[in-house]
Amino acid sequence: MHKSVFSKTNIVYFVLILSASLWGGAVFQLILNIGDFWQGFWAASLLFFLVGIAMYIVWYRAGAERALGWMMLTAFFVRIALGVVLSWGLPQFGYDEPPQQAGFVFFDAFRRENQAWTLAQSDEPLFRAFSDEFGTDQYGGMLSLSAAIYRTFSRDAFRPGLVLIVVAGAFSLSIPFLVSFLRRRFDRRIALYAGWIMALYPEGVLLGASQMREAFFILLISMLLWTAGKWLAREMRYAVYFIGVFSLVGLMVFSFRVAISALGFLLIWMWFDWTANKTQQIWRVIRWIVLIIVLFFVLLGLRGWLVEVAHWDTLQTFRSSGMIQFQLADIVYWLRSPLIWVYGVFQPFLPAAIVHPAPLIWWSLAIFRAIGWYLMLPLLVYCLFSSWRVPSQEEESSAQKRFLVIASLFVWVWIGISTIRAGGGQWDNPRYRTIFLPLMATLGGWAFIYAREIKDRWLTRGLLIEGIFLGFFIQWYISRYYGLFGRLDLPVMVSAIIALSVGVIFVGWLYDRKHPPNTIVDRGESA
Repeated sequence: MHKSVFSKTNIVYFVLILSASLWGGAVFQLILNIGDFWQGFWAASLLFFLVGIAMYIVWYRAGAERALGWMMLTAFFVRIALGVVLSWGLPQFGYDEPPQQAGFVFFDAFRRENQAWTLAQSDEPLFRAFSDEFGTDQYGGMLSLSAAIYRTFSRDAFRPGLVLIVVAGAFSLSIPFLVSFLRRRFDRRIALYAGWIMALYPEGVLLGASQMREAFFILLISMLLWTAGKWLAREMRYAVYFIGVFSLVGLMVFSFRVAISALGFLLIWMWFDWTANKTQQIWRVIRWIVLIIVLFFVLLGLRGWLVEVAHWDTLQTFRSSGMIQFQLADIVYWLRSPLIWVYGVFQPFLPAAIVHPAPLIWWSLAIFRAIGWYLMLPLLVYCLFSSWRVPSQEEESSAQKRFLVIASLFVWVWIGISTIRAGGGQWDNPRYRTIFLPLMATLGGWAFIYAREIKDRWLTRGLLIEGIFLGFFIQWYISRYYGLFGRLDLPVMVSAIIALSVGVIFVGWLYDRKHPPNTIVDRGESA
């Protein structure tokens, strides 16, 4: 049973949150130094306090586990720290461009926050953000939220840093929902690994440290997963219904298309889970009919948008990259989109991030983002192939396998959609991909634990193949930018990478035939 909200322990925590909020508000205003000090101090302190109380209540209701608390605090403070560093550092050490001189990483955020400030300063109602008058936010959810923050807390000056506090808080609140959901369906270790991936995954850190709506996507999707888990466990209460409806409506407000995609995944998974124990042939037929119907309506809702943007974004990627133009100039037109898709999957491109000359603040940020993706990518590939091997003799392990297979397929479809939507871009593409970070973190945590549990050699071989790929391209970029060493033609280099990768796979297969790996043991609690 939970203690009273006004217990002695809770009161102590509230006092600590208040003290930390006052210190945080002072440091926040001193560093960013926008407008009147006291107005900025009280605004930041109050938002820190409100976010802190929300984080504490959710953590407390999730079981008050110490490890979970550290995840949430780490996620919050890492994002706040990075957000403050970027807001302060970009005007001094970034490029001489309006967004960066205003402390913004993302151009979209720069445009939207300026419109939100204009709306906040006017006498117009905030629901005007949902009209066509404001073109910087297609749906209006983030625009109206930012305008509400400025109108309520910062009438005297434009303080986009205040939005950072709310965004970082929203991202941190997603972790207990995901961890609570995973603890019921998987081993505690997988839940903790997934939680730490959520807290520290670089692209997620950057989005949580910027005035971007992806943090709210991640929170709302985590809440929907938690609600779906409760529904399948038949633990529905009024609070659970409320959280589920709130999450779905919230997603609709921020993005109708993301809501359709999230709902499509949940309906497919929940339907397969619910019908799993129904062995009659008719249920198998009904299961596939329902799956086809759900997929049809999801694709129907996204089709026009994907067809329209795929052509445009591919064209933009082709025009914006001299290297892509040079390499694809002689390739037939219909092959360009698939090749740009492959290029987009590897974005942000780690070799270019390491070698490309740039101001220190951008060079560090590019490497930080790219390392995160190149650590995540092998885990997602491994999970795509290995989730099918999970033993499913018992009901619990069978349920885990269903979720992993469906989630893995969905994540890779979403990666494809993100790449189509954003071409091979190094910013929008990873940003769209990270919307479903809760699923990516789950798959990554499971893949790491599972590979270590069964001592699987193929994850290590996948990392070796990735190392070959990175080694060749780093050398290629060094020769391109600095003229050091000889440079292979790109087709020759790609052929060498493929040949060596096939060699790793073949030698690994031969080794396993002579030295068979340990038999996979059915360990439902760890698989």
